[in-house]
Amino acid sequence: MVRKRRPPLVIRAVRPIWAKCNDVALRIRTVPSVEPPAAPYLASRITPKYCDSVAYAPADYAYLRKVRRMLHAGADDVIYDLGCGMGRFLCLMARRNVRRCVGVELDPELCEIAQTNARHLRGRKAPIGIVCADAATADLSEGTIYYMYNPFGADTLREVVANLRRSWADHPRSLQIVYYNALHECLLASEPWLEKYREFKTLSGMLVSFWRSCGVPASFRPNVYSRSRGI
Repeated sequence: MVRKRRPPLVIRAVRPIWAKCNDVALRIRTVPSVEPPAAPYLASRITPKYCDSVAYAPADYAYLRKVRRMLHAGADDVIYDLGCGMGRFLCLMARRNVRRCVGVELDPELCEIAQTNARHLRGRKAPIGIVCADAATADLSEGTIYYMYNPFGADTLREVVANLRRSWADHPRSLQIVYYNALHECLLASEPWLEKYREFKTLSGMLVSFWRSCGVPASFRPNVYSRSRGI
């Protein structure tokens, strides 16, 4: 596990003020008012498949805007934020001309806040939907871009990647995955249908990696026998 570096004291002091200023400008609330529980699944009405959820902590606005620039999302893209919390990344993406933004969150209280933020967001150009569900078992088949800010452990991530693999095989399309604070990146690296095409590190040392689908699903490869027969 990569040890995070602590940013300079000035940056740590200014960061929450900067986040609140961005929230006010967007007319949303994504800065937690109290310390979130260490095990958020305990507050959920949903029984998760694995109890490996990580406490809510939104990524910095500056880095999220960098991610948004690097993604080049277009009008046909459907953005999924897995473990969306209060919906900070969703709100930023919904201010672009994308098809739809979907947040998947286990904690019902965070879901309610995310839904309120979606309604109040200033400058929204795309619809936002919030699904209160376990990412390990949720339907992720509509997406083209998936964002995760280290929302859960290796067990849930393994299920999510397998879910995406099946979805890609059933409905071939270009997929992208953004893994922010990529502590379990080896699970993505072990998938032959995924390739890492970009990465950067935050000031605190968090790795942000970008992945995309590559090749053609086996179920959609041309049948050699049929080709030779002219079928």
